[in-house]
Amino acid sequence: MSPAHTISQPYTVLVVDDQPLIAEAVRRILAEDPSADVQSCTRAAEALARAVALRPAVILQDLAMPDGDGLELVERYAWQAELAETAVIVLSATQDPVTKAEAFSRGAEDYIEKLPPRQEFLARVQHHAAAARALRERNAATRALERKEAELSARNAMLDRANARLKELNAELVVDLGEQRQRVEALSAVGAELANIQDLDLVLVTILEEAAVFSDAASGALFVREGPMLRCVALRSNGRSRIAARTLAPVTIGAETAVGEVAASGDTIALDEAQCELVGRARPRLAPDGMLPAAPRSALLLPVVRGEEALGVLALCDGGHEGGFGAEDARLLRNFAGLAAVAIERAQAARNLIFRMIAMAELRDPTETAGHVQRVAGISELVYDAWSARRSIAPVDRARQRDLLRIAAMLHDVGKVGIPDAILKKKGKLDDAERAEMERHAEIGAGLFSGVRSDLDMAAADVALCHHEKWDGSGYPRRLSGDAIPLFARIVAVADVFDALASRRAYKEPWPRERILQLFESEAGRHFDPELAAILVERMPEAEEIRDLHPEH
Repeated sequence: MSPAHTISQPYTVLVVDDQPLIAEAVRRILAEDPSADVQSCTRAAEALARAVALRPAVILQDLAMPDGDGLELVERYAWQAELAETAVIVLSATQDPVTKAEAFSRGAEDYIEKLPPRQEFLARVQHHAAAARALRERNAATRALERKEAELSARNAMLDRANARLKELNAELVVDLGEQRQRVEALSAVGAELANIQDLDLVLVTILEEAAVFSDAASGALFVREGPMLRCVALRSNGRSRIAARTLAPVTIGAETAVGEVAASGDTIALDEAQCELVGRARPRLAPDGMLPAAPRSALLLPVVRGEEALGVLALCDGGHEGGFGAEDARLLRNFAGLAAVAIERAQAARNLIFRMIAMAELRDPTETAGHVQRVAGISELVYDAWSARRSIAPVDRARQRDLLRIAAMLHDVGKVGIPDAILKKKGKLDDAERAEMERHAEIGAGLFSGVRSDLDMAAADVALCHHEKWDGSGYPRRLSGDAIPLFARIVAVADVFDALASRRAYKEPWPRERILQLFESEAGRHFDPELAAILVERMPEAEEIRDLHPEH
């Protein structure tokens, strides 16, 4: 005889029967499962209170009890909120079909004629205990999501206050500065642009790009405070601003470097050509190697301040104006740094909330990590940029759509929080019923964004619901095909599959580039939008750079 299947987590079984021998028989059978804790009650009058106190996974209820009606107890269990996740099984010698039907109508999950063979009885009790635990986990996940929604509302209120402050700063900038008026208006427009960007990476790159363009700086870097250190989050060189790799060394806050000194003091440092010649000798280095030019002709370092707190440092080098950066550059860029601080704080709040949702999903599904979702977001942006460039979409519209896409891509699999652990973490192949339950994560995820229908809600819902649809109509959950699948979902499908294939998993090694290329070429027009698959194949080296930028930790 094969050993009995056991459930890894402890569970309680309450036997309500006036015959102690029945409870003892149940206890002997369930002794084969060390996870089972069998409790008993011989009086109907005490059964309800005992059940509420124990909150068992399974209640085995006798019908014929001297001091009460077993069927009435079955119905009363169903009324108790504490027992909403408990499976009630009638355990009776009565074989009357009418009685059975009545038991089911009053809320019984099963009807067992006492007592069946040991193996059958043990299997049925374990099945209902597992189902009760799965229901409890799902309800707990739902309650956690409700708490997150409340937190999101609080965050939105904070963002509204930040936006109000941003408007105040914009209003302060629009002053009569004579010949500088045009520059101030341009800077105010940049502040308004930052207010419309929600993704943190795009905010950081835009801040550095716009500051460099405004001051005609050839290179630069943006640093953000992380505890007692600074991290370089964006770099500019060769006319291009980009997110920096996390492999760059952190910067100490203090006099060891000019960047660290600005973060510590909150003062602006402007260096002309003569002063720059002393950098690394009579003056501290601007920053650790690899972040800023070793021998700049001019430099301007400004604190990024929110209230009294320095959130980071904006460093610009080799300004194109004659003589380097002037006093007017420093004054206006200090105002810009104030706008940047508000935008960074607002985007960080949104990013933190997204990562908390992702961390909750990661507890359920170890493959759903912050590194994975950031890679999917970055690769999705790469594919969208190429797609939109082919169609000559206006830059302002491209920026807006890019922002929506990045956030929606990071939330593509958040619906997995509603799938039971027994399915998410199953090591073997899923059976048909389990596969159907797993596929529900697409609809669960879309449902999380079914409230206020902002552009972001709609983009996130489209991606969550449709990123498993296939170009030929063989995907799920709606079997959409071709252009009926939303564009963002088609893009995320390409990015998600690429990252999954290129990543190491417990069950596989990363695929080499040649094998990934072959798959995308063969699946173009079947799994993937052929144009988007071709874009990824063309931009594979850049996609690999994005993967290197966000490794698993």
